[in-house]
Amino acid sequence: MQAEARKLRRTPNACIPCRQSKVKCSGNEPCTSCQRRLVKCRFAEEGNKLLVSERYIQELQNQAKNQHCGTGTKRSHDTAMGSGDEIDKVTDGQSRELQPSSWSNNEHSIWRNPFTFPSMTIKNPYKDNRTWIWLAPSSVWSFTRRLTTMITEKLDLEDSYSSPLFKDGDIYQLSWKLSSDDSLPDISGIPPIDYALYLFNTVKFHLGQNYRFFDEEAFITHMQEFYYGSAIKKATESRLWFVQFLLVLSFGKAFLSRSRNPRDPPGSKFFVRAMSLMPAHSSLFKDSLLAIEVLALAGLYFYSIDQRESAHLYVGQAIRIAQLEGMHTELPEEELGAATLTRCRNLWWTLYIMDRHFSSSVGLPMSTQDSDIATLINPPGISSQRDTTLSLQVKLSRLLAFILTTVYKSVKSPMKTFLETTQSIVNTIAGHAEEIEKIIHVKFQSSVDSMPKGTRHITLLYHQCVIVATRPLLLSVLNERLEKLDDGGADWQNFLPRTKSLISTGINSAIKTLEILSALVEDSLLEGFLPFDLEFTYGSAVHLIMANTLFPNMIDGQNTYSQDAHSILDEIICKGNRVAEVRKQELIYLEGLFQQLATRVDRRGDFQSSFTPSVLDNNVQIIEPKDKSSCEKEDEQQQQQQQQELPQQPQPQQKASRTSPETPTTATPQSVTAASGDPHQLSPASLNLQMSSTNIEYLNNIRISSCEILSIMDQIGNHEQDWEAGV
Repeated sequence: MQAEARKLRRTPNACIPCRQSKVKCSGNEPCTSCQRRLVKCRFAEEGNKLLVSERYIQELQNQAKNQHCGTGTKRSHDTAMGSGDEIDKVTDGQSRELQPSSWSNNEHSIWRNPFTFPSMTIKNPYKDNRTWIWLAPSSVWSFTRRLTTMITEKLDLEDSYSSPLFKDGDIYQLSWKLSSDDSLPDISGIPPIDYALYLFNTVKFHLGQNYRFFDEEAFITHMQEFYYGSAIKKATESRLWFVQFLLVLSFGKAFLSRSRNPRDPPGSKFFVRAMSLMPAHSSLFKDSLLAIEVLALAGLYFYSIDQRESAHLYVGQAIRIAQLEGMHTELPEEELGAATLTRCRNLWWTLYIMDRHFSSSVGLPMSTQDSDIATLINPPGISSQRDTTLSLQVKLSRLLAFILTTVYKSVKSPMKTFLETTQSIVNTIAGHAEEIEKIIHVKFQSSVDSMPKGTRHITLLYHQCVIVATRPLLLSVLNERLEKLDDGGADWQNFLPRTKSLISTGINSAIKTLEILSALVEDSLLEGFLPFDLEFTYGSAVHLIMANTLFPNMIDGQNTYSQDAHSILDEIICKGNRVAEVRKQELIYLEGLFQQLATRVDRRGDFQSSFTPSVLDNNVQIIEPKDKSSCEKEDEQQQQQQQQELPQQPQPQQKASRTSPETPTTATPQSVTAASGDPHQLSPASLNLQMSSTNIEYLNNIRISSCEILSIMDQIGNHEQDWEAGV
């Protein structure tokens, strides 16, 4: 009886997520509720005793009295999208940054964003009503413009405005006249139903699993009513659906064929007609879910033709309608039904991904904050690989937006502070690498040796996060090199040992990005209309151009990667994409600028860094730590024991392909060690029994390894101890 009473007293000891969500907790660690919702289960530590002064207690009591507010609670964003502890730690570190006056005199500093001013404008050279153009900190367009301006000014070259840089909306220019609400829609030129269904399925394939714009059953029902009934009556009565139908046709045509007029984007015939029929904003709320889908589709089309400002406006409007419908909260399933709830959840997280991407691309704050989101990514009690892939893209999109909005500040930071911030980000990246490992492990259990479209996209997005997180190091070196062109060389001997692991990791991700995309050229699988493959290519190419100029001869086969980038862009150009043509012109111009910088440096003989090819093996291989962790040693011992119990099997031969460079250091099961937590949960010993040799080889080929990422953190920590010891 006494034991039973003790067991009952354990019930109120709920974990933190269950308390915040106000749901029943089993009391176990991890609890049943957290396992079902795929969130991190955390219990408050009540056994630890702390010794504090009475004055401190009084101050806390006074603060509680002064800041007392309502007692209502809501679900935290950690519960909605998984734990955000790592990002929260980075945020805490940002608030504790040291002021320049508190730095030590001999401490090296980092320019996180080396451009002159946090807010910069240039005179608008175009004949329109805009007086100036604001260069946003994280905008891809303004990054290229600022980089060009900085180099041309320092090298006393010709005016940077002569560079082939196009502003928003210059490449494709569309115009239309709005139709009145009482006018009949134009249904001429609509393809037959079989071809329309083909275009619809084409759109679903290209948008993939992570852009969930459609209620497929409702859309097909509307199509049947349109084709088998009175088409003009259906288009008039269901005007908003007809707009969505035209947008689907425009995307389908854009994915399948080139535009006959090179000045018009592919699919623009149906897109312009759809925009002319777009209802007034005041009437969009009559069917809010359909309105959200229509606005999001229109925003994606604008983004694909390089009209990012318009894309941001349309997606922002869709988000506002979604928020007014409470889609960012956990809606009641009993009242709305499971199907409606799933549709709302899919729409919300699609908007979230687009908002993080579009807002960052134009350099603006996010339309909605993570702290305001309470809806779950994955449906309760349901866990599919499709939902897991969506969840990972949400997390990577969140991380990428966080890096761009917090790391890229136009201030100098002490080396130690910057590396602490980067260390927290790298820790988060390692956790995402572990999730990709799990997805690939599931994939190879039942499919052929090929990369699915969704997995490829999150892999490239993962590498983009690594590139963006490590790019400030290259920008800082570039800025100081330009500043000291006339003053002699800088002391890089203390800088490089501390940062070479991070620098090489970013270069490694850029190389691997181009290799993955180059393989798509051979199979004609590159996206010709959606801009994401183009963005991955351009960002990686610029990163490698900077790295090769700042650290000559560091990358083996540097000309090969430049040729790969140009080949990828040429393939996209051949598909009729004028945006890719402009990006190639900008890339060639940047290559010329950095070549002039390299010539100037070689002529003066300055800045001879110790970053030589001998430091990095096999195309910028990540350096392993000198001492293996106890976790790795224990895993190796278990692996040896289990291998003795297993029958001997012949070793598989390494596949020869351009996307599979030799990686002898990482071609072992250690490359898929778990990022954190129980070392036996995803240890190499257990994976040796679960994962096929093809799986391990595949992880090596795309260079996804939580163990490698964590080894970098170990190196940063070891160097930090050396600095404090004065080594």
